[in-house]
Amino acid sequence: MNGITFLGEDDFIEAMNSDNKKWRDEKVRQGTLKTKDGINLNYYYAKNDEAKGVVIFVHGFCEFWGKYHEYAWYVYRAGYSFYFLEQRGFGLSEGKTDDPDIVYIDNFNTYVADLKLFLDEVVLPASKGLKKVLIAHSMGGAVSALFLGKHEGYFDSAILSTPMLKMKNDTPLFLVKLLNIYAKLFNKKKDPAPGQSRFSSEPDYEDSCSLSRARFDYVFEMRLNDERYQTNGASLGWALAAFKSHRQILRYASNIKLPVTILTAGLDTLIDDEGYKKFALKVPQTEFIPFNNSKHEIFNAADKDRIGFFKEVLKRL
Repeated sequence: MNGITFLGEDDFIEAMNSDNKKWRDEKVRQGTLKTKDGINLNYYYAKNDEAKGVVIFVHGFCEFWGKYHEYAWYVYRAGYSFYFLEQRGFGLSEGKTDDPDIVYIDNFNTYVADLKLFLDEVVLPASKGLKKVLIAHSMGGAVSALFLGKHEGYFDSAILSTPMLKMKNDTPLFLVKLLNIYAKLFNKKKDPAPGQSRFSSEPDYEDSCSLSRARFDYVFEMRLNDERYQTNGASLGWALAAFKSHRQILRYASNIKLPVTILTAGLDTLIDDEGYKKFALKVPQTEFIPFNNSKHEIFNAADKDRIGFFKEVLKRL
C-alpha cells in the first residue's frame, strides 16, 4: 500500500534498530507543554514536507512513544505528519504518583483538557488548512470519544482501536459509589486498585495483549531500562475515574458528527462489546471492522491481522 512494506515478525527488531531509528533520528522531534496546573507534558512529532494531512495519536493505558515507533512510521511514509502526546502520568510526562508503576487520575476530563491544550497550542498552529485525523487506542479511545463529544471542529475523522468504552467485569454502580466513599474517607485514591499488580522485571508475554513476541520484547526492553516507562497498575482513583468515563462518554456521544471507525479484537479480554453497541446507538455513522483472531493490541497482532489492521487504518487517512 502506497509503496509501504509492512514489517513481519523476523525483521521487526532489526528494522527498528536500523531504518526506523534512522528515521526517528532525522525526522522526529520532541517537545514539552505545561498545563494550567503546572504539569509538563512530553510530546513527539514529525512534519512531512508534502503532508496530505495530520494524524494525532492518543495512546492507551501504560503506553508511551516507544510502543508506536512502527505505527507512526507507516503513517509518515503514507504522506502524513503526526503528533504524539504522552498523556500525564505516562512516559516522560509528569503527573505520576510516588509509586512510579501505579497510575492515578482524578477524572478523565483532565486527560481531555490536556489533549485540548495540546491541540490548541501545538498542533493547530502548525497544521492550518490540513485534514486532521484522530487515531486512538484503548484508554486513549475513551479519552478521544469523550473529547469528540465535548469539542466539535477539531478533527475530520477518528479511528479508534479497541477503545475503552466499557471494561469487562464492570463493577456495579452501587459498589463504585461505595468504593468512592471509601477512597475519599481514608485517602486511598492513589493506592493500587484491587487486583492490580506492580511492574515486574520478568516478562509475561503469554498474558500480555500482544501476539507478536518481537514487538512485545522491543517495548519491554525499553520498560526495563527506564523507570519512567514502568507504569503498570491502576490506582483506585484511576479505576473510579475510568468507570465514570463510560457514562460521561455516552452523555456526550450524540454530539459526534464526524466519521468514526472502530477496530475490534475478537480475543480481547479487557473490553466489553456492550460499550461499542451503546456508543453506536448514539453515533450511528460508526463503522466497525472486526479482527476476530487478535488480542487487545491489534497493531501487535500476528502478521495477517496486524498487516490487515495497518492497511485498514491507512485507507481511512
